[in-house]
Amino acid sequence: MTSTKLWVSLVAVFALVFLSAANVAAFGDIQKIEVNNVDAFASQDIAVEAGETLTIEVFFRATETVEDVRVEAEIAGEPDLRAVSKELSVVEGRLYRWILTINMPANLDEEDLEENFDLFVTVESKEKGKADSFGVDMTLQRESNKIEILDVDMDNEVNAGDVLSLDVVVKNRGRQKSEDTFVAARIPALKLQDKAYFGDLVPMDQDNPEKEDSNERRLSLRIPSNAPAGVYVVEIEASNDDSVDTITQKVVVTGAQMKTQVVAPVHTRSFNVGETGKYTLVLVNSGNQVGVFELVVESPAGVTVDISEPVVAVPAGSSKTVNLEVKADKAETYSFAVNVHSGGDLVTREEFTAKVEGTNGGDITKTNPTVLLTVVLAVIFVVLLIVLIVLLTRRPEKSEEFGESYY
Repeated sequence: MTSTKLWVSLVAVFALVFLSAANVAAFGDIQKIEVNNVDAFASQDIAVEAGETLTIEVFFRATETVEDVRVEAEIAGEPDLRAVSKELSVVEGRLYRWILTINMPANLDEEDLEENFDLFVTVESKEKGKADSFGVDMTLQRESNKIEILDVDMDNEVNAGDVLSLDVVVKNRGRQKSEDTFVAARIPALKLQDKAYFGDLVPMDQDNPEKEDSNERRLSLRIPSNAPAGVYVVEIEASNDDSVDTITQKVVVTGAQMKTQVVAPVHTRSFNVGETGKYTLVLVNSGNQVGVFELVVESPAGVTVDISEPVVAVPAGSSKTVNLEVKADKAETYSFAVNVHSGGDLVTREEFTAKVEGTNGGDITKTNPTVLLTVVLAVIFVVLLIVLIVLLTRRPEKSEEFGESYY
């Protein structure tokens, strides 16, 4: 309601006076009106607080017997602020009582501490028209102490392990300064709470930026990484020594995400018996919590698979490489697999192939003894043969011959 309603009120008053003159006591008179237990006939200036409920008690004496009579109470210029009684029949000479209620607006215009308005009460009938009317001058004023949470901006869904941020706006709706205003945000089911100091809020904004009637702060609630998925109630409470305002919202908490990808650059390798075939597994954790993985090997007889780290912890948003070393006793094609588990669940299964070929000539200790002996004897035979040839090819030196000498 604004001051422009004054014109509406004046028009309504003149209309009532005119109609009353034309229809004085058409079929009865309003004997008494009480507003919140105050006699409106005796006091023409009744004050009520914003948000209060008007209880209007109307006493009417019928001068005729009339059907379908009702009482209407309305605030001038405010079609939404209106109450109408049920219809009843009135009998000549009898006194009747109606009680109607109107819920007044909780808030006034920001620049006003109080507003004037007119309450009109009318008794009428479909058949006879208006019987009697009465207007009451009233004042609607702010409560002395009232703070209100104007707005809460927050996500309606959050992952376990993440932070739920709440931007809260609080306004002073009272006539007095709201001193030492605090706001708390809670999720009782998770035993979480954050609190912020909003300072002193004056009734109306002033030129000084430190003297404003509203303020905004951000509160944060870190959801535990082990919080069960579900819908939780978030309580937001603004308070000072004289006033409290509380609202609730809901947030959906989803399970902490651990998005995992397992990459094996090479699945098949070829190598000889006795050699080591090397493979790698890359664990990528693109989630928002640490991932702990257990690597379990499935391998057939005759092949050995060693893992550099059977249990691997991968921080959120990072990766880790695990090395596999494979050996086999004989030439054959082997298939083996590595199962990656997390929290008891299978994340993925990677299958590999090892093509083992030939023998390991570089390791003499693993050579057949018969073959080894044959090689040694052959070497000895070759050495002896070479010695013999050398000996046979050497010729003896001739002896020096001396002739006879004669004297």
